[in-house]
Amino acid sequence: MEHKSKNIESLLEEIALLKEQLYDSNSIIDAIKHGDVDALVLHNDGVPQLYSLETADYTFRLLIEKFGQGALSISKNGLILYCNDYFAKLVGIPSEKIIGNYIYEYFDNPENFTAIIEAQKYGVNTHEILFKTEQEKKTFPAYIALTDLEPAVQGIGVVVTDLTEKKKHEEALLHHQDELEEKINELNRINKNLEEFIHVISHDLKEPLRKIVMYNGRIDGSNLTEMDAKSLNVMKSSVLRLNSLIDDLVKYSSHTTQEDRTAINLAEIIAEVKDDLEIIISDKKARIEIGNLPLIRASRVQMRQLFSNLISNAVKYSKPEIAPVIEISQVENFKSEMSNESSKFVKIQIKDNGIGMEKGHLMKIFTIFQRLHARTEYSGNGIGLAICKKIMENHSGNITVESELNEGTTFNLFFPIL
Repeated sequence: MEHKSKNIESLLEEIALLKEQLYDSNSIIDAIKHGDVDALVLHNDGVPQLYSLETADYTFRLLIEKFGQGALSISKNGLILYCNDYFAKLVGIPSEKIIGNYIYEYFDNPENFTAIIEAQKYGVNTHEILFKTEQEKKTFPAYIALTDLEPAVQGIGVVVTDLTEKKKHEEALLHHQDELEEKINELNRINKNLEEFIHVISHDLKEPLRKIVMYNGRIDGSNLTEMDAKSLNVMKSSVLRLNSLIDDLVKYSSHTTQEDRTAINLAEIIAEVKDDLEIIISDKKARIEIGNLPLIRASRVQMRQLFSNLISNAVKYSKPEIAPVIEISQVENFKSEMSNESSKFVKIQIKDNGIGMEKGHLMKIFTIFQRLHARTEYSGNGIGLAICKKIMENHSGNITVESELNEGTTFNLFFPIL
């Protein structure tokens, strides 16, 4: 009898517990039905937690306060209903003193507010506005974005982005642009002066030189002493060398300009160069072997000058008892020697069997007026290879050289594939 009484007591306690749980569940369901609860979450331990609308609003407010931009809510007439701390720092006034004022009170030009509200009717919601600060009486540029919160709320949301740093960068960029334009204008003035200087060299200096050579040839050498005849020959030789130097300087300066690029068949260019150099090629019994060559986009005039200089160099610096052999061809599947590895280049090689150079001289040869041999050994003014380098730079390419003394020289031309 006693055992039966304990069982009834245990069952009654269990029923009471179940009624309590049912009551809690019904309360939650009623709260959800009436909209008093926004969400019900069951955690891993089975404990339920309610998130009310008030909780959600608090989370949202925390987010706005941590926002890295100014945030406000205003009425249709501009009355500030709320602002975050970031906006308060921008204008230099505590947020509690801002709420209740009108937003246009913080505009440098309050009349802008009417235009902003009118623009909303046409879907224009973003503007640049100059705000003013209270403490230092300064202004700062800002980008504001407006969002109409109707029908949920009668008001407008405003986000304010400080543009001070952006404007500083823009002003610095404009300043640098002005400096660049000034440099360009200065460069154009220098180029104009250079063109005038080239004109003086190519015309005004060459004319008296031509007369010296002409009148030198009219002097009757039969009545001159041996010493006078020798002096006359030295003078004539010097004048001719000076005339050659002027021609080379004009060529060098002319390659500072950019000419129109067209499709160039290098085999045709080299054939034209061979015709131009027919006499020295024939005198030296030189053989020029041409392999496969690509089509490139380049200046035809500059390509003729480039290959003319390189081929004449190879013929000039040949061995005395051995006929020059010059091989010109494209190198396939080469490893790029250019600094910009991502670019693609066509590599063309000009290889000879001439006297070659010491490795210590390889870096000097592209310098203007640089000569490695005496004039009595080989003619020239030391400008030809400097012109080649300038031509390759004009074409966004590069020229390199490999050489062994008494073994020959190889020039490598790298043209970008456009």
